[in-house]
Amino acid sequence: MIPRLLAFWDRIRSSLWALPLLMVGAASLLAYAALNIQLDIGGDSATWYLYSGSAKQAPQFLSNLVSAMITMATLAISITMVVLTLAAQQLGPRLIRSFMADKRTQVALGLFIATVVYLLLVLRRTYGLEDSTPNLAVTVGTALVLISVGTLLFFVHHLAQSIIADNVIDRVGEQLDENIARLLPDEDTVQPAAPADTAMRGAPVSLTAGGYVQAIDIDAIVDAAAEAEAFVALDIRAGQHTVPGCVVSHVSPAAAAERLTAAIRAAVLVGHERTAIQDLEFSVHQLVEVALRALSPGINDPFTAIAALDRLTLSLACVMKRGEALRVFQDADKRTRLVMPVSSFEGITDAAFNQIRQRSSGMPALLIRMAANIGQLLEQADAAQRVALEKHLTLVLRAGRRSIDDEADLNDLEQCARVANGAKPRAGTSEAHPGPER
Repeated sequence: MIPRLLAFWDRIRSSLWALPLLMVGAASLLAYAALNIQLDIGGDSATWYLYSGSAKQAPQFLSNLVSAMITMATLAISITMVVLTLAAQQLGPRLIRSFMADKRTQVALGLFIATVVYLLLVLRRTYGLEDSTPNLAVTVGTALVLISVGTLLFFVHHLAQSIIADNVIDRVGEQLDENIARLLPDEDTVQPAAPADTAMRGAPVSLTAGGYVQAIDIDAIVDAAAEAEAFVALDIRAGQHTVPGCVVSHVSPAAAAERLTAAIRAAVLVGHERTAIQDLEFSVHQLVEVALRALSPGINDPFTAIAALDRLTLSLACVMKRGEALRVFQDADKRTRLVMPVSSFEGITDAAFNQIRQRSSGMPALLIRMAANIGQLLEQADAAQRVALEKHLTLVLRAGRRSIDDEADLNDLEQCARVANGAKPRAGTSEAHPGPER
């Protein structure tokens, strides 16, 4: 149930309509309250800020405000669409979700639309008024328009900043770090022992739906398996793609498979796109996509690719300080009920480095920076993490030897590799050797 709620919340959080719609509702309540409060300003100078026109003048005044706000809202929406289009072309369409989830953008658009709704509701009530003037309601509408004018200035400034590659990389990197802290346990977390391979064989269970596995309700499967006195071995994890009829788990004993089939199918949330709810590699791929777009012939921006690579290295350092993701789950009686595949450190480093290295063939600056960054990670790595990092260091060196023609560039790369290989496990006090950047 919780993964489904998280998936729903993720869709709401990254939508451009949810928060503005909530603000429209608040504006409607504000209009109702303001219209039902009558203030007699008379000649009191202390109420100079209130609307002092007559009831007959109020509709024309509000009509002018509505026209101005509709123009302003249209301008803001047009600018937003232009920015989203540019971001999709230069940085990747999957990053649009990050732009849409930005709260400042949602608040600004919500304010413009809510102000229009407020003014329309007040304008509707002002027609036909002869004696009573809605001074407070018109004044609040004027204040909202003035606030919107100031917000438009900051909104344009924010959109201009949001499309700068370094800012995008930093924002996506912060989201990746948050997902690392949420999905990976502390380093000293004790992992339950996995059962023998023979215990993981049982009756197969398949899915009726196809698509990307967005989340898995682990607690629901554990509870169902405990009730059936069974053991479930999942063959999939969040982020993988399945087709209808694909076997996703095995249940032991086989007699319990029929009882658990419905529970397992209901616990696996499948959709048409990947999400970061339980899929750590998806967040890594977002930064990788920025680097790959920057290295494409149409853009050819190695500086952005280096920035994305550096940010990936920071996030990998965070991964190294966490424990491996839990793959064995027990019930309340400490009996193992579920085993599932997880994203290992090797898999995360593969997702971070493989495609960038492959696209960087013949580009000494990228290969040298990648070797230097791996060296910094090796200074903090334990024995198991060194194996994965040294594999990528070897692949980088091979790629350089195949594709770098200039002897000086190749010597720089080999020097970075030698420095990186000399790093000792968990000896993170030495200064990093970034190597020359060409």
